[in-house]
Amino acid sequence: MFENLNQPYPFHNNFKHNLRTITLVSMGFMLITLYFQPFGIDFLSSHKDGYFVLILGLVSAITFFISTLVMPGLLPRLFESARWTIRKEIIWNLGMLIVLITGFSLSAIVFKIPEMQSHTLFSSAALSLLPLVLFNMVNYNHVLKNKVVKVFDSGRHWIEEQDKSSKEKKSQAIHIQSINGKETFEDSLANIVLIQSAGNYIEIFYFKDKLVRRQLIRQTLSNVETLLESFPEIIKCHRCCLINSHYVKRITGASPAYTLEMEGLDFQVSVARHKVVELRKLFGKN
Repeated sequence: MFENLNQPYPFHNNFKHNLRTITLVSMGFMLITLYFQPFGIDFLSSHKDGYFVLILGLVSAITFFISTLVMPGLLPRLFESARWTIRKEIIWNLGMLIVLITGFSLSAIVFKIPEMQSHTLFSSAALSLLPLVLFNMVNYNHVLKNKVVKVFDSGRHWIEEQDKSSKEKKSQAIHIQSINGKETFEDSLANIVLIQSAGNYIEIFYFKDKLVRRQLIRQTLSNVETLLESFPEIIKCHRCCLINSHYVKRITGASPAYTLEMEGLDFQVSVARHKVVELRKLFGKN
């Protein structure tokens, strides 16, 4: 349990945020006190009570101002965000609570608030908890908001990186060279529709200017399969065919003669019997 007290805890060492929080909490505390009128405070029946509430708001503002803006400037190492822990946060809050109780008690005595003078420490402690709780709630909400923003930013960056990676793969140029080195095919992977074996050659069907072209290269399908194995969209549907799954329109036929209809091709591509189950899961059957 005590080990948890040494866990890191974010300290808001941000001037604008702290100044805005102090103003919001002090004004909110005064409005709540005036509305609910605890301990018999009634500013409508006595101007003295109204001034008393104003002083309580000023005491709260001064306490938070010194604690969050002055002391961190005087003791930067002590209030360093990276070294701030739950233990320090608790001690810091207890210190502010003691200062608030002292200030509220003195104010009650000076303004002679009867209901508070009878139980000064108890009444002051009860009132002091309100601005302190409000202050911590605002800060906690700010921490939670920052964490949510970081999670969303992290998720967005991850999605952007994945999209970028996917686009890079799609636009990556594929270079296939013939065995004798005299012929080459070079184009974007996204344009390749089908690569099939043709004796000692391979036929590459690919899109160019919205039309399907064909190029014959002296190469083995197994070598090309190894070259393209890192691209999941390239699937071997038959011992002599590699297809780009992005261009599959449908799987048709009946066992054992299943075929694939490919976008841009005027012929159907054969499917090996042991590949039928896998391809039907991917593309279904019409």
